[in-house]
Amino acid sequence: MQSVTPQAGPTDPRLTCYLTNLGALYSTDPGLAARLEQLPFAALPPLLPTRDGLWTTQVTADDGKAVTVHSRYQPLDEARSLIDTQAKRPREAPTGAESTAQDELENECFLVLGLGLGYHVAELERRFPRPFLIVAEDDLALLKAALCVTDLAVPLRERRLTFLTAADKSQIHERLRPILTALMLGLRFINPPHARRYHARFHTQISTLLRDFVSYGRLQMVSVVRNARLTCHNAAFNLAAYVAHPGVEVLAGRAAGYPAILVAAGPSLARNIDQLPALRDRAIIVAVQTVFRTLRARGCPPHFVTSLDYHEISAQFFRDVEAGDTILVAEPKVSWHVLDTFRGRTHVLNSGFLNDLLRDAAPTRGRLRAGSTVAHLAFYLAEHLGCDPIILVGQDLAFPEGLYYPPGMQIERIWQPELGRFVTVEMKQWERIVRSRSNLRRVKDIHGRDTYTDDQMFTYAEQFQSDFLASPARIIHATEGGRRLEGTEVMTLREAAEQYCRRPLPAGLFAADPAPPPADLKSRVVRALEQRLEELNETRGIATDTLNILERLAALVEQPAEFNRLVTRVDELRARMQRNNQTYGLVSQVSQLAELRRVHADRAIRDEQAETPGTARRRLKRDREYVAAFIEGCDYLLRMLPEAIQRVRERLA
Repeated sequence: MQSVTPQAGPTDPRLTCYLTNLGALYSTDPGLAARLEQLPFAALPPLLPTRDGLWTTQVTADDGKAVTVHSRYQPLDEARSLIDTQAKRPREAPTGAESTAQDELENECFLVLGLGLGYHVAELERRFPRPFLIVAEDDLALLKAALCVTDLAVPLRERRLTFLTAADKSQIHERLRPILTALMLGLRFINPPHARRYHARFHTQISTLLRDFVSYGRLQMVSVVRNARLTCHNAAFNLAAYVAHPGVEVLAGRAAGYPAILVAAGPSLARNIDQLPALRDRAIIVAVQTVFRTLRARGCPPHFVTSLDYHEISAQFFRDVEAGDTILVAEPKVSWHVLDTFRGRTHVLNSGFLNDLLRDAAPTRGRLRAGSTVAHLAFYLAEHLGCDPIILVGQDLAFPEGLYYPPGMQIERIWQPELGRFVTVEMKQWERIVRSRSNLRRVKDIHGRDTYTDDQMFTYAEQFQSDFLASPARIIHATEGGRRLEGTEVMTLREAAEQYCRRPLPAGLFAADPAPPPADLKSRVVRALEQRLEELNETRGIATDTLNILERLAALVEQPAEFNRLVTRVDELRARMQRNNQTYGLVSQVSQLAELRRVHADRAIRDEQAETPGTARRRLKRDREYVAAFIEGCDYLLRMLPEAIQRVRERLA
């Protein structure tokens, strides 16, 4: 029995391997690297020599029995067999047949439940081209032992290897957001035999959290891809408001230390809506657009109302309603009908798309995190204001008592023509819920009882819980209904008000005296947009020439000399496109589906495999499809921007 010790000589390959891995880990996860470095080598499980000259080790299983982590004979062969069985579709695909393209691996993102000594992780790295590796391992001593035995420095340095050492929702969201696209293209679970007996509960928790994150990410990505053009269209039509009104930068920290009450439109809002008017002078009321009209009618105009929905139906929440001193905070993607309808003070968030359109003419605008709903935006705004605590009201994220909306909401007016003896409001509420019966889930409410939610609200809750766990503010769940949310403290609104809403708000807390816009604002904006139109026409011409050459190349795959001569022309066009890189980025933002398809196609065409005529044809097909979609994106912008220019001319003084 042998073990790595801190007294090992500088030539000991185990120590060399450990130091190399540790250096790579420090570049990506310094916190974990420091924790491992503080762990003495004497605390590591002993390394046992195997028959083929490698190492295995033993740990105490959950049932108290000893379990060997890897084979005592040939741990590498065992790792290969595990990957063959659980990962499928190896890299060494048959050559010479185009039909094998359908059999190639599409998902190269793996969750490995239990690191062991790292052999199966190293086998994934060897077997697949640049895979993303997520390793769940909460035994730091075993993790350090693995770093002494298996070289994982390359995937660590390239940020393709992530260790999850705790079943922490917030950490998982933070670590995995950068690889969300890879996760959406495919995720496979690798479950080594020892992990089924060793810390099995931890691995089950990680599996559940990761599945939940994938559900959340899928909704995010589908929304981005599906609404890419609508997002850009609304933002462009909101240009006048974007340049004429201040952003949220002027609101940063303005309510530091004061409580905020976030009012959402969940069914339980009916329980405590009558308490809100008396709290308006002692707490910042931030409402979602859905309840704006209702709060105004109840004598409690909110200090802020948030809006970000794409659809023009959102404007109905503001139509024929006096804004008073309520401040609208909106994302630039919100339906332009909302900003046209709301007549009060408005703040529009930063927009990368609009900044790319305006470039030097772009104003400075503050950012908030991107949220899925107006309720997320309300929470981020409360944090931006510096509010503490943040008190949630009407944030059910479930269907308590068979209700989808609280009584008296605007939706009941829409239902009114259908109501009668055989169709009641309660029936319409339940009908709205069971419409999504295939997507319903059971969750626990704040009282520990079962209640229903759907996939969409489940993913909204995932984002909220990640945000709450990471927030410096205290989060009070005063909804008095709905599902339990991690990172919150449950109490009634009355209790929260008595404890936290004691001080009156200062007069003029959000008063603003914005500087008047520049006299040449309209001309600067119009000139910038007209320049983008010129650049788009040039960019479209380059893309059209490229597509024509790609079509010719497809007919020359079997004629290498002619093929290579024509490829140089593609390189020239690529260099011209790179000079229009910012315009290329604009088109990419309205062609998200094409971008996703290109990434998916890249996964199916291995850079590492031998180049064959079949491979070349697949690459050309991928490129032709992408360039054709890119040209269509140019055409969309060329149609949309003149309309945006006209709106700027009409709406800016």
